[in-house]
Amino acid sequence: MTSETSDDRTEPAGHTDDAGLLSPGRAGSAAEAATGDAAFLRAMLDAEAALVHAQAAVGLAPEAAADAVTAVAATAERFDVRDVALRARSAGNPVIPLVADLTAAVDDEDTRAGRDADTAQYVHRGATSQDIVDTAMMLVAARTVPAILMDLDRTADALAALATAHRTTPAAGRTLTQHAAPTTFGLKAAGWLSSVRAARSRLAAVRLPAQLGGETGTLAAFAPDDVTVDGAPGRTSTAASCEPVYDLTGPLDTTMDSPPEPLPDYPPATGPVPEGDSEPALGVDPAPDEPIYDLTGAAPNHSTGATTESRGAPGTGTAADTDTTVGDGLEADTGVRLLAAYADRLSLAEPTLPWHTLRTPVADLGSALAFTAGALGKVAADVLVLSRTEIGEVAEARGGGPATPPHRRTPVRAALIAAAARQAPALASVLLGALVAEDERPAGPWQAEWQPLRELLRLTGGAARDAAELARGLRVFPDRMRDNLALTHGVLAAERLATALTPAVGRARARELLGAAERLAAGAGIPLAQALTETDPAVAELIGEERMRALTDPAGYTGSAAAFVDRALAEHDADAEAEAEADADAEQPPADAPEPPR
Repeated sequence: MTSETSDDRTEPAGHTDDAGLLSPGRAGSAAEAATGDAAFLRAMLDAEAALVHAQAAVGLAPEAAADAVTAVAATAERFDVRDVALRARSAGNPVIPLVADLTAAVDDEDTRAGRDADTAQYVHRGATSQDIVDTAMMLVAARTVPAILMDLDRTADALAALATAHRTTPAAGRTLTQHAAPTTFGLKAAGWLSSVRAARSRLAAVRLPAQLGGETGTLAAFAPDDVTVDGAPGRTSTAASCEPVYDLTGPLDTTMDSPPEPLPDYPPATGPVPEGDSEPALGVDPAPDEPIYDLTGAAPNHSTGATTESRGAPGTGTAADTDTTVGDGLEADTGVRLLAAYADRLSLAEPTLPWHTLRTPVADLGSALAFTAGALGKVAADVLVLSRTEIGEVAEARGGGPATPPHRRTPVRAALIAAAARQAPALASVLLGALVAEDERPAGPWQAEWQPLRELLRLTGGAARDAAELARGLRVFPDRMRDNLALTHGVLAAERLATALTPAVGRARARELLGAAERLAAGAGIPLAQALTETDPAVAELIGEERMRALTDPAGYTGSAAAFVDRALAEHDADAEAEAEADADAEQPPADAPEPPR
């Protein structure tokens, strides 16, 4: 749907869509596809359709209206994303122009189908723009995070294989840029594995709630005192909305030509009539829908960490039976049941209350994404160091391009991951700053979240994709690690040799001898064992030549490295097994679930 061009919608010269030209890390990734403008538009349309279905579930709208709005919202390609974006300048957010287009499209479909019912009146009824944008952000996250989790699992599996293969492969430890006591490459890979697993667990535990509160978070537009449940519905597209009153079929206008029409009378709802009540209780559609996202493991559909494959798209099922009691068995009011039906329809978590200025969900998601980018950045930072020409202990499976000289293996994937990791903290800081949001709906903090959150999803998604490719193809060179260990002529094992000498000559004398031997070895470029022999032949005889060589071999001075690798691998295996069981449980419908339609 498009409108005539206005000053707010003047296209800049040379305008093109963001194709990721300056963001190669996320270009072509699943995260990029799930977070583009078209994906956000799709999510907003899904939120609008779910709102009508939720109203139908609690008896505030006919099912036919929900189906009609959903049918139009499902054809996202009919809406011009760029036109909506340009017209959003007049209202400060994209929901207002999108609702105008959606309302007009539903009206057109009513006319084309010859329907007398004015189904367009139910579009966006009772909601505010922030409800739709916040919910769309959570939907986009719910559709992006599973792909990130899948890539993190691939990365972890590859790192576990590296840790296993190089459990005892000796390598120089480095502290403050200098060689220190030896370690093993397996322990380094196990450290990467542990960080990635921690990031995966944290991201999977993030709760993604729907948002629905109306103008000030009270859902007052749906209060029972404000509606009746008998009689024919009237047109209330704008009067029942929590938005400023605009002409939704023409240019945006903040004035009212006539007072709003009264709220409609609705058809009778199903349900028993409570004793002492003059009106029937609002009914709830009893047909549950299978969860799509299991976001916490404890409650269905409310955390990002269930399966890594979607079994359907939010907004395609029927509303589930919702609990109609709160607290000590008190009857849940209409707004509470509406919120539950809305969240269930979208397969998002049901919030305890609207969170218009309680921005914890966004800050929590942003923090988890930044944490994940940082964990992947640690892997990249080590690979960048170890890939240097003068070190050469690892190399990416492929690096550079056709123009890259044969002797260079540029760590391209590691560079892209490191770039993402350095951007993520600044983006997350914007989301953390937005926690300081005033009143019942904020001006500025909420709008400031949109781009940083999307960029975090994209950067982390691209980094996870690249990390999986890097880890699976990483080439390790044990011989080069041994060569590098030899650069210090066995000095890395000096502490071990001092420990062996202490019983014979005392601690002070042992340290004195080893200090002199270290200086001789470094200055003359000879092995530490030879330097100790030249410093004090008698002391060297106490240890013996063969034992001296063994004690100064860095490969034999790796302490508990192998045991720590085993611990990390056992933890990985246990986590992977638990996740597989959780995924299997999520695939199984509840015992009392109805048979799926044939």
